[in-house]
Amino acid sequence: MADKNQDLMKYGEVISKCWEDEAYKKRFIEDPESVMAEAGITVEEGVTYKVIEQPKMVKYIVLPHENAKEGVQAVAKSLLALAEAKNVIVPEGAEARIIQNTDDTRYLILPVSPKTLTKTELSMAAGGDAAAVTVVGPVVQEATVAIVAEGGVMEVGTVSPSTVTAVVGPTVPYLQIVAC
Repeated sequence: MADKNQDLMKYGEVISKCWEDEAYKKRFIEDPESVMAEAGITVEEGVTYKVIEQPKMVKYIVLPHENAKEGVQAVAKSLLALAEAKNVIVPEGAEARIIQNTDDTRYLILPVSPKTLTKTELSMAAGGDAAAVTVVGPVVQEATVAIVAEGGVMEVGTVSPSTVTAVVGPTVPYLQIVAC
């Protein structure tokens, strides 16, 4: 678990650095394996990593390559909870895209820098007036997560599908919760 926590912290630092340094971001998009290895992040052998830049007003849902049924169930629960709370899952002008990792490919979502998001876009990403949240990979069971804010990783902890939305507070302008 300590290795996963360290990887998550380092991954958060990579994301944060991408927001601040265009050349680093370009390199991460073109050669994520090298950037992750240089950052000290465990890179799986035989796996290709593909970085997808998340456009404004687009929310990616990345399904796992294993236990897809559990991943879909977790996503469905999250969508149902959102629908019960707001009755609007995808606001006008927004998109939700679902992709799935494979045995030999892992997708890494690179969120838009919080500095470039409007209040409406932050609200869309958050599902309300709280902080914007991206869950990278469904939280199928209890999972270790890194909470990445504009200045870097804020916290590493453990959440379950029912608590992942409760991690965020209204005072945080942008968060990315990286589940693994």
